[in-house]
Amino acid sequence: MKNATSAIHSNIWVKTRMNSHLRKSSPIPRALPMVAAVFVLLMFATMGFASDTRPENEVRQQFAAGGQIHLDLSSGGYTIRGGDTDEIVISYHADSEDQLRGIKAGVHVTGSIARINISGTPHNNFRAEIEVPRQSALKVEMFAGEVVIDDVTGDKDVHLTSGRIEIRIPNPDEYGPREASVTAGSIEASAFNISKGGLFRSFEQSGRGKYRLRARVTTGEIDLRGTN
Repeated sequence: MKNATSAIHSNIWVKTRMNSHLRKSSPIPRALPMVAAVFVLLMFATMGFASDTRPENEVRQQFAAGGQIHLDLSSGGYTIRGGDTDEIVISYHADSEDQLRGIKAGVHVTGSIARINISGTPHNNFRAEIEVPRQSALKVEMFAGEVVIDDVTGDKDVHLTSGRIEIRIPNPDEYGPREASVTAGSIEASAFNISKGGLFRSFEQSGRGKYRLRARVTTGEIDLRGTN
């Protein structure tokens, strides 16, 4: 009986020692979730960093305010933005170096007239930003895509075959003749209290301002947006 009791006590002592050892070892597996979380955060940070390092190019050309800028643009999305500057700056990205080399962007200046040509753009969501002197007259021609004009003071003549034109107009009274037309689509001109949609839609107004505004889209949308 004494031997049996000793054996039971010995067995309990062994199990107690084993459980104590396991408890002391538990911090290692508890740390694993924290390590995994740090790894995931680093992975996403690396992915975000990689997305900001796509090949890019920038074209600069001196050009004084008060001139005319003609833009012949390959299909894509463009923001034309005015600024306190005496140059034209074209900035764009591509998904690869080969794709970047295929894009041709140039600015040619003759006196007070600048001509911007962009060609060879990819068909997968290409976007570019074009900064111009705030006081500039714009004439834009493009087959398909989107053109957004922001903070540019002067005449505007924009023509797309297919897509969307957005012109932000903080001061509608700056314009004299104003006209817009779509063969199929919509005209939303909050700057001039106009809203039309359907086939062969257009409007013409005469204001007291000195600048001329003309926007034409064959198929798509025109948004002449008041910003006040």
